[in-house]
Amino acid sequence: MALEELIVAWSKDRPAWQREVMRRLAAGDRLSTADYDQLVDDIVAGKLFPEATFGLAQLPRAAPEDQPVRLLSIEKPEHVNALESKDPLTFDPHGMTIIYGDNASGKSGYARLLKRITRARHQEEVLSDVFRDTALAKPSAILAVRIGDNTVALTWPESARPELQRMLFYDGVCGNAYIATESDFLYRPSALFVMDALIAACVEVRNRIDIKLVENGSRAETVPVVQDYVRDTDAGSFLTLLSGRASIEAMDALIRKFDQSSETVEELQSREGRLRSADTSKERQNLFRQSQKLEALRKHLEQINAVFGAEGLLALGTQRGVLRALEIAADRLARSFESEPLSGVGSSPWKALWESAKRFSEANAYAGKEFPVVVEDCRCVLCQQPLQSDARERFSRFKSFVNDDTQVRLREARQIYDRQVERLTSLAISSEAATNNVKDLEPTHRDIAAEVGALLKQYESARKQTLGALANPEEDIPQPAIDPGTVTTRLTEASKAAMACAEELANPDAIRKQLAELTRRRAELELLQEVKKSRDGIVKEIGRLKEREALDAAKSAAATGPITKKILELSEQGITEVVRDTFTREGDRLRLERVTIARTRADKGALLHQTKLVGVRQQVTLPRVFSEGERTALGLAAFFTEADLDASNSAIILDDPVTSLDHIRRGLVAARLAALAELRQVIVFTHDVSFVADLTREAKGKGVPIAERSVTRSRAGERKPGVCSTAHPWKAKDVPARLDELRKDLARVKGGTMDQQAYEDAVSVWAGNLSETWERIFSQEIVGAILAEGGLEVRPMMVKILARFSDSDYQEFQASYSRASQWAKRHDKSARVNFVAPDVRDLEVELARVDTWFKRVKGYKS
Repeated sequence: MALEELIVAWSKDRPAWQREVMRRLAAGDRLSTADYDQLVDDIVAGKLFPEATFGLAQLPRAAPEDQPVRLLSIEKPEHVNALESKDPLTFDPHGMTIIYGDNASGKSGYARLLKRITRARHQEEVLSDVFRDTALAKPSAILAVRIGDNTVALTWPESARPELQRMLFYDGVCGNAYIATESDFLYRPSALFVMDALIAACVEVRNRIDIKLVENGSRAETVPVVQDYVRDTDAGSFLTLLSGRASIEAMDALIRKFDQSSETVEELQSREGRLRSADTSKERQNLFRQSQKLEALRKHLEQINAVFGAEGLLALGTQRGVLRALEIAADRLARSFESEPLSGVGSSPWKALWESAKRFSEANAYAGKEFPVVVEDCRCVLCQQPLQSDARERFSRFKSFVNDDTQVRLREARQIYDRQVERLTSLAISSEAATNNVKDLEPTHRDIAAEVGALLKQYESARKQTLGALANPEEDIPQPAIDPGTVTTRLTEASKAAMACAEELANPDAIRKQLAELTRRRAELELLQEVKKSRDGIVKEIGRLKEREALDAAKSAAATGPITKKILELSEQGITEVVRDTFTREGDRLRLERVTIARTRADKGALLHQTKLVGVRQQVTLPRVFSEGERTALGLAAFFTEADLDASNSAIILDDPVTSLDHIRRGLVAARLAALAELRQVIVFTHDVSFVADLTREAKGKGVPIAERSVTRSRAGERKPGVCSTAHPWKAKDVPARLDELRKDLARVKGGTMDQQAYEDAVSVWAGNLSETWERIFSQEIVGAILAEGGLEVRPMMVKILARFSDSDYQEFQASYSRASQWAKRHDKSARVNFVAPDVRDLEVELARVDTWFKRVKGYKS
């Protein structure tokens, strides 16, 4: 059974809401914050989700019978970034279309739109113009695509078709997505993307449920306390096992039992009294109660003093100061990294990179020395280049940041402080129990009762002052001088004395058993009475517990473990030797020598395959030996693997794919794209002029047709980006394209009607372009052929160009270049020269001479 079929079969056993999420994710939809909030509300409310239509039709897959999908044009982009163009951006359905655009020209806006429409390893929302109040505007565009032999016009996103996801998109972020955490290589069969996204959706759901669980806990109602000796009664069992499934009818039956009881609490109390008076039991009981009340008051005072005493309030004030200091430090620390060249310092990936570098430095590069090593002549353990002073200083700041994780300490400090405040605000000083105990003890312990009452008033005053200070951040926490030591000592002594007196009294077994039974029946009746008084609160608590149970069940259903396990199982079947062989070939093409992949583990649904160097003798991982450029090449190799395995041969679209690559690999990438363009449509967005030249050279060498496109800013009004043209700007053209442009310009000058000044201006511009063309010939065909990339690489085999370059070649160049320079307006012409612009025929002769010279010298390379 195919991988896609296995996923569809597995999905049938998942909750209905997960199948609906999978359907949306497979269609390229992206759930917003509001979508997740509504989804969680529906899940908790027990909403019945309609049966989702999720099958092979909703999970596009490339198969031999799939027709190729090619992109023809994008026009009328509305609220797509700030794009604005009267003309469409068109694409040649065959060969290679190269779209050149400077930074901020709008090139990436079109690329982001295509990234949202096609199949990409990373998705992001298409934003509207952030400099306008258009946040609620819905981005849209009209696309023309060719599916097989049929041309289709689509309005995105309303009429987007699943076939569009046969087209593959790549940019730097997608390249990173091909590499797992800690730079482990991650190859994912395309069909598993929907399950990866399902895990991310489940994490979002669980996070929101956790918030609701906290809020639910804060609404807990106080229910009657069940004493141990009445837990086995009907009322005791009902309250002890109280849950969301508890029956309100059962509670009402308990209340009816109380109303219909032939006994009353007062009667049972009287019988207890008479039983005790039969001997010394009553007095003993009074003494026991006095001891308990005295002990309860002592514990109550100690509990209050722990919060509002000197140590408690000092600890609160100290923690408040710690929290303030950490908040200031966290804010200052966050601002300190805003000026760094790359964003993300302090993020989880950055910290993982730091720890990997530290292990390598302390174990290998600078063994025995604390990382980072920032002495003179030290080198970066990643790129192995010498560290300049600014780099050493940056490493030192990073070290301080890592060693002082302010953010973590801030969270811990806030949690401690919140717990202290919660304990303070929730503590009842003059509670009902304490007030009653003081009142009951007045007849027998008047002095102690008076001292306790006075002490409680002092604590109540301290509580009000403290709450006032908490409400005003600028006010210090008060430190009242309250000493309960003498009072608590007297309470302890009095409690022990009462207990000792009680134990001295006789207590026959028969009376004790009868008294215990009466006490149990009286306590049960009192509990039933409490249930009747607390009925409304208990009903609310049952509702809260029911909601909590629904939250717990929903959180359990959103667990990612089973999904991860299934992905691991499916991935074992989906990644075959063919895939591994394909990746190896693509890696070899990009000089990722002796690289293979091996499965390591599964993490939240991602089957991680660590890249390995074949034949190594040490236990190392590639991130420790691969540069940023090699990791970029690794991402491209994975993308080319996916493209190579795409049986539909649909379009592939790349946005600035060679960032951070050296000139050698840039040429290899250009060659691979040209080879792919022999079989399918290849679209490349780039702002790199030299890469345009690489692509043009490789495509022409393979006979692949090239379509030139460019994206620029408008020169009028607000200078909106996104203006489309069907030609590259002059600076991006190679020599043949420039010569062709010069011919066209010369024909326009020849056929036009203009006065002498206009003619001289036109000739001057044309001559300046001719002069630049001479310079491009030398940089591209002579010097560039020998010294690649400004001298970074010498090509000895091309030195034969110099051997064949004759003096007559040089003289002819000098003469033509000199004439072009004289005709161009580079310097003011002397009045004695009486400059006259050359005739069009002279220009035609000069252009033919340059063309002939170029073709001759170009042949010197063969």
